[in-house]
Amino acid sequence: GNQVDKKNNATDDKKKNDKKEESKNDDNKDSNSSNSKSDMDVDIDIDKDNLPLLKELRLEDTPFGIKAMELLPQIEHEVILGARRGLNKWFLSIRSGGGGDDSGSTASNSNGYTTPTQTQAGRAALRKCAASMAMGPGHLGLGGKLQGYTWRAKNADNLIARVNQSGRVARASRMGYWYPRDNTMEIDRLTRLSPMGMERRAEAFASSFGWYRCWNEHAPLEVEEVRVVDPGGGGVVGDAMNRSGHGMSRSSHGGMTSSRHGRNRSLNFRASHRRDNSLTLRTKGRKVGSKDIKEHSPWSMALTPAVLFDDAPTRLEDDEKLMVLPESVHPVRRAEAAFALLGKTDEFRQYYELNRFGDMKIGAGAGSGNGENNIEDNATNGKESHQTRSTLSSLTGDDVSQGTDRIFFQRSLPHFCTSVVGFSAIEAALELGNIQDDDDDDDDDGDGANAHKVTSNESGGIGSAKIATTGEEKQSSSSSSSFMASSARYERKLVAEVGTLIRNRAIGATLVELSRASCMLTAFRSALKIVHPSSTTRTYDKELLAMDVDILMTGLKVAQEEQLRATARILSEDSKEPMRATRSEFRYASQESSSGMESGSSGYNATSTNSVPLEEIVDFPFGLAKMKQNSSDESTFSEHGTGGDESNSRRQSMFHSLSGLQDPDTYKFSQAIPLIVRSIHARAIAFAAFSMSQEELGQVFASASNKGVGVAGYVLDCVEQCVTIAAIGIKDGYEHFDELSVPEAVQITANIATLQNCLPRLFGTLIRGLCHVGMVPEDRLNDTFAYADEALGRSDKACDQQVAGMFNSVYELCRNKIDTLLHFSLDNFQWVARSERDTPNTYCESLVEYLRTIFKCLRSLDEGSKAGLHFSCCGHISERLVMLIAGKPHNAQTEDVHISSTIHGEETNGLVPIAKIDAYGLKNLSIDVSEFESFADGTGIPQLRECFNELRIITDALLDVDLPKLLLPENENARRRKYPFLPLEKACHVLEKYQGTGLGGKLMGSTSKGSDFLMLEKKEIANLIKLARSQI
Repeated sequence: GNQVDKKNNATDDKKKNDKKEESKNDDNKDSNSSNSKSDMDVDIDIDKDNLPLLKELRLEDTPFGIKAMELLPQIEHEVILGARRGLNKWFLSIRSGGGGDDSGSTASNSNGYTTPTQTQAGRAALRKCAASMAMGPGHLGLGGKLQGYTWRAKNADNLIARVNQSGRVARASRMGYWYPRDNTMEIDRLTRLSPMGMERRAEAFASSFGWYRCWNEHAPLEVEEVRVVDPGGGGVVGDAMNRSGHGMSRSSHGGMTSSRHGRNRSLNFRASHRRDNSLTLRTKGRKVGSKDIKEHSPWSMALTPAVLFDDAPTRLEDDEKLMVLPESVHPVRRAEAAFALLGKTDEFRQYYELNRFGDMKIGAGAGSGNGENNIEDNATNGKESHQTRSTLSSLTGDDVSQGTDRIFFQRSLPHFCTSVVGFSAIEAALELGNIQDDDDDDDDDGDGANAHKVTSNESGGIGSAKIATTGEEKQSSSSSSSFMASSARYERKLVAEVGTLIRNRAIGATLVELSRASCMLTAFRSALKIVHPSSTTRTYDKELLAMDVDILMTGLKVAQEEQLRATARILSEDSKEPMRATRSEFRYASQESSSGMESGSSGYNATSTNSVPLEEIVDFPFGLAKMKQNSSDESTFSEHGTGGDESNSRRQSMFHSLSGLQDPDTYKFSQAIPLIVRSIHARAIAFAAFSMSQEELGQVFASASNKGVGVAGYVLDCVEQCVTIAAIGIKDGYEHFDELSVPEAVQITANIATLQNCLPRLFGTLIRGLCHVGMVPEDRLNDTFAYADEALGRSDKACDQQVAGMFNSVYELCRNKIDTLLHFSLDNFQWVARSERDTPNTYCESLVEYLRTIFKCLRSLDEGSKAGLHFSCCGHISERLVMLIAGKPHNAQTEDVHISSTIHGEETNGLVPIAKIDAYGLKNLSIDVSEFESFADGTGIPQLRECFNELRIITDALLDVDLPKLLLPENENARRRKYPFLPLEKACHVLEKYQGTGLGGKLMGSTSKGSDFLMLEKKEIANLIKLARSQI
């Protein structure tokens, strides 16, 4: 019942409520109708406070809004992912697309934009800047129009004409060159061989130093001598490539034939097959893929990095990449705009800097055999000693600490430079179109090699999109400014790291590698100025890239080491025999000598019509073609012997008949000398190119050691040191002194003397080249030539020292051989002859034949050295014979005469004085002396016979029948008039050994009576000894 009541009550309440709502709705309708009527009729005051509140409907509350709120996070996420995906593709393309690949591959993003790699863009920029620098202003540089080369040649001729001609170098610089003739030939060669650009620059540089006037243009340079350390720790073993991990092995380059001394030929990375084939500079080509590229001349390849040539196979692709660079950075701009639209500018900045301006850990100098490098100081980084961080490795993807010096200079350095230039070009493209904001504050930068403040002269940095709201404008401006500061800071680190790498690697580089690296750095610095001039790093490029204040001294040291190795390599293949001269060369030299041109003249040939210097003879320049020894010198010695006059005349006629059938004319030098002079010339040109590139980098070289003549003084120092090293190498160009023969020693001496004779004209040719390329300041012209004379004097002195040392070696060899012959010939020789001979003794004939052979080998020497050796050898023979005859005899019971090697402090080499001699032995000795004197007269050396005066006086005095009278004290004046230089002490020693005739002689009738020479008995001998002792 209660439940039913409750239900009924609820139903009643519900009905009551429904009735109330209906009444209210009716009231509202009535009021609305009355209000509308009143509004139409009259204005009625409304109490707003008593009106009910209206409910607002937001967009988020609508069904569409609710759905949109669910999709917006997903859309934002997709926008962020798309922006990052575009950035990642862009990062990947600029680092991996193309870099060093000859195929010229490109990378494209999803929207069809062609994205260039920084390496390809950097290659194009480097190539264009290098070509522009080579051609110079108005295309009048060394690599430009040929009018500029002609003007430089005439200017050099005028400068040389203004110099005081009292110096040797000034006179020699006018020899072998005539402007109307030689300049025309050089212009024709440059026109035929090389187009304008870096190749013409290198060829013009070599031509200005007289290379093609002196040497065959088709011969290989062989200017690069590579030092390689033995992996087993055995030191330098020769020329080779480096580790196998770089895909460049020894066998892939050829041309490295080892010698018996363990030294190999120089290494040519690019075209080693040219050692075997003659170089046709423009007739051959090679293929890279499907593209044909032409061969470059040897000097252009030696002085120019391959990446700077205008005919590179990827030139068109690289140029296209560089041209579309401003349009290729749209992925970065869109990504920045997307992040800024979503209010995540800081996130974009962090993400971009992390991927663009990062660094990576590398091993500190791992695997570098020569010239290990540490990119940064480990102590300052607080890192472990075996690791360091490198920005350059992060940019290029290569570990800069790996690889040897050969790989670094050949492949790594060009890749690093092109990557950094490409980075700067991309950063400059990202700044295009940005609005300058003068309200940006200066940003203090303390990192890098030089801490300084970066002034935000330009806003923008990466991206130019700004949100047009007041609250975000300042944030976008600071973001752009910070990106520019980060970019400049990162760029400074890259440039500083490149400079540090080169400074560390320069210690183990070759001279050619230093020259190419300097040329690369010159183009590198110029390209940075062109592609990104607004960067604050441009102010500090010079300091960051400076190789070293003493870099030229490092180059001098490298040049010395290479010249020593080159000299040893050339001498290892030398036969040490005089070089044969062809008939054509001999005729040309004869015509030259008959024209009146002398080596000491001013260099102009005075003829009846004009005065024109004779041109250099190719492959025999600097007077080498004149240094011939004539066949007439072989007949200088009088053909005398034991065969009589008929046999002598028969020998002479046979000799002259053979001379008529063949050409016996030879040079004074061996075949190694032209090659050594050529290597010095080439090395001087390479060092001059290296020095000029250093000057173009902004280095200033004014040292007190070269009297302030500038970089030209260092080039002259290089020539002087190379000549000194070459002379030392020639002198030490044998393995063992005991195996060296006299003809070989004489040829070595002649080679050094020939090198010395070439020096004036070599210095003159090089100083003309220095004037031609502008390395001699006009205000220091006379000082430079004076310093050149001093350098030439020092080179002459160095050669004189080596010639003197070699002269002593030749004399020592001759003396040892003479002692050996005497010891062998006089072994068991009977000086008590008992009979008179009609011909000289056998030992005399063997000595004369040996002297004749040795003196014929001396034709290669100058007259002074030749005469000196003649006197030294003949004097040594006379001294030894005097010691044998007149030396104090030894007592065999008290000392071993075979072991004793000195007598009265003099070296005897096993020869000891004889114990007995008789009158016939003295008479036969007198015949031997006459034979020696006759041979001396036949040599053509004046007064050579005087070497045997002492021996002649002793024998003549002891054979003089008037000797007993002359030894009397009252006849002292008569004795001195007849024998003014007779040593009485030595005469006493001979008399002590004298064996009288005795009873046997009397029975045979051998007495002094009726004889033409003195024969003494024992009593007479004792009396003469007593008389001689009394007057000593």
